Amino acid sequence: MGFIKSGNERVVDARLSDAQFFWEKNKSQNLVKQVSKLKNMNYFKGLGSYFDKIQRMRKLGGMISDQLLISKDQVELSASICKVDLISDLVGEFPELQGIMGGYFSEVQGFDKEIALAVREHYLPSGLDSKTPKKPFSIALALTDKIDTLVGFFGINQKPTSSKDPYALRRSALGVVKLLIDNNKDFKIKDLISYSTSLHRDQGFELTNESHQKELAEFLMDRLKYYMKEKQIRGDIIEASVSSHNLDNMNKIYNKASTLNSVIFKEIGEDIVINYKRASSILSGELKDKDIELSNTTDPGIFKNDYEKNLFKKINELRKYFSSINKDENYKETLIVLASAKKVISDFFDNVKVNDEDKNIKKNRLELLQMLCRTFNNYINFSNIETK
Repeated sequence: MGFIKSGNERVVDARLSDAQFFWEKNKSQNLVKQVSKLKNMNYFKGLGSYFDKIQRMRKLGGMISDQLLISKDQVELSASICKVDLISDLVGEFPELQGIMGGYFSEVQGFDKEIALAVREHYLPSGLDSKTPKKPFSIALALTDKIDTLVGFFGINQKPTSSKDPYALRRSALGVVKLLIDNNKDFKIKDLISYSTSLHRDQGFELTNESHQKELAEFLMDRLKYYMKEKQIRGDIIEASVSSHNLDNMNKIYNKASTLNSVIFKEIGEDIVINYKRASSILSGELKDKDIELSNTTDPGIFKNDYEKNLFKKINELRKYFSSINKDENYKETLIVLASAKKVISDFFDNVKVNDEDKNIKKNRLELLQMLCRTFNNYINFSNIETK
């Protein structure tokens, strides 16, 4: 046992001694002056060198900085130096320290602390339970690196298959999802993908996969679904939220689904779904009759009773609520507002015959129900939600 211990100690001492030697050698080598050395370091066939990659990242990072309202120059600087540690002896000896050593080199050379942190964290998050960067410069650099990687590999048709993902693109895509959700941010991801594509082409790289932007958008949505599933969100709620919003609203999709999922088995959730389903099932049943064509307008002038008037008034209150909320919507509050329509909707169904003999009155009542369903669908597409 003693032999094994002393043998291990010798190995560890030698490794630490190497690390100390390389640290002393590398820490004072100016990061900015070494950037041009990345021209000799191949990134990937068809996507150029690491120097090419960081030139793309500088410009893409500039676009992201506009969305985060942070210094473009600082983001470009962090993109310029973030890969330089790859040519250091330390990372050559200890590859798992890439990024981490870049952060230490940046700090010891006097770079702004947020820049050094961005360099250290730009490979994160690296998995489902990984730490997610939280500072604006770190978010910008991590997002820039991942989008550039994904666009490049999808562009040259090196997508993951069901069994293989040699370039860890699923991890990169999940990293994008986590950066948005954990920081409660929505980015114009489609614009970033499009701009990244043009940056590759501006450098003369031929992205042969013509449908890579569409495929990448679907891939990111799939990773979002996977993430939501891992967070124990019900499958029908995932589908309802994903079908209601596009790629630029990934954080909104997650938060709406998560909030509904948290109340779906409570009274508030049941009230919303039951009320919606009562209206939508009558509507879909009657619309099978090809003689009925709805015109998206309800005429309050031909209402026959207060139940219709009250429902019409409630729908308009809900619509007013939806038109008044901004991007800081409180999703729990929205669900409470929708659930508040329960009594008015129940009173309507308990006292009003939708299938009236008078075709105009019947049509008008169906218009009212359609108006109700569409108002509820401002949250997510409730037609996807299953009644348990």
